This record gives sequence, structure tokens and C-alpha cells, in this order.
Amino acid sequence: MTDIKYAKAIREKATVANLEMNAALKTDQQAQSGQDFIADIAELSNRDSKQKAAY
Repeated sequence: MTDIKYAKAIREKATVANLEMNAALKTDQQAQSGQDFIADIAELSNRDSKQKAAY
């Protein structure tokens, strides 16, 4: 994944997480949304690291 694609993916995930948190009515929903966002970013980071290691 190129740096530009990686940055776009993070920005997209951040936008979605922000919208979900704004729409969430309960604190636990907001917490879950934040945890999901962190997990998504970690997954993207792991993928990026593996791809860089392959080169």
C-alpha cells in the first residue's frame, strides 16, 4: 500500500468513526466505535509493514 493510499484509508476510517461516534446515543456505543477504529488502524498498519518487509 502506498503512503498516499495508506493516508487516504486512515482518513476514511477516521471520518467513518467520527460519524459513528456522533450518531451513537450511548457511551458504550461510542467506546465500541473507538475500539473498532483503533483495530482498523492497527490492521492497516500491520498490512503496510508486511508489504514493506516483502520488498
